[in-house]
Amino acid sequence: MRILTGHKSLAVAGATALALLLAGCGSDSSSGGEGSEDTFLIATSGTFRPITFDDGGKLNGYDIEVGTRIAEELGMKPEFVSGQLSGLLPGLNAGKFDAVMSGLTMTDERKESITFSTPYLADGAVAVVAAGNTTVTDVTALDGLVVGVIGGSGTEADIKGVGGFTELRAYPGAPEGFADVAAGRIDVFATGRIAAENYIEIAPNGKDLKIVGDVYAVKPAGVGLPKSDTEMKPKIDAVIEEMRADGSLAELQQKWFGFTIETSE
Repeated sequence: MRILTGHKSLAVAGATALALLLAGCGSDSSSGGEGSEDTFLIATSGTFRPITFDDGGKLNGYDIEVGTRIAEELGMKPEFVSGQLSGLLPGLNAGKFDAVMSGLTMTDERKESITFSTPYLADGAVAVVAAGNTTVTDVTALDGLVVGVIGGSGTEADIKGVGGFTELRAYPGAPEGFADVAAGRIDVFATGRIAAENYIEIAPNGKDLKIVGDVYAVKPAGVGLPKSDTEMKPKIDAVIEEMRADGSLAELQQKWFGFTIETSE
């Protein structure tokens, strides 16, 4: 069983982008003088459409809209920065940003390293294969296969738990994984159901892919906060609960996913 980190060029590019991100971004409040808003700095991958993605040079998606609402309800100015998912949680605990929102599912490992808000999303893993594939049946049946995942994702941890694969390739984002499974460079790309369905529906090569089997290991997702946080969690929880109660969370889910999601812990 081999576990790789994807293409060297992609890994180098991702590491370089993250290094610039960590060097240039902090969670200090803005200093515009009396009456200026504090900035709420949210890190995200920007590679997990429709949850978080680059939309013509601007971050967009479900998490971006939810994060914007949270910041505004807190009386703060939302600011988003993007980086490779595998580096965001270390940066969060190092004080480089105030929160991480990137479809962040509540895995046991993550619960030990960061603080989570109450859930505002839930997702599980599916197996994406080439449209002509007739051998792969489910994301839990990976014996002898070359499997791709997003590095640092909750799905990566789930697939390591499933085991059986001959090689596990970690990609910096979903687009690279979808491209490689479509091209036959991997047998399966394991990723979240929401991103998989969206990609197959709208991407130019979506017709070349399909989802097989069931959704696996559905988990709630929340706003990632530093492990040491005690101040922001209750405030953010209150905003999320308000959004759940007034229907705006469901409206955003319908807008971005085409369905609503039960988001209990």
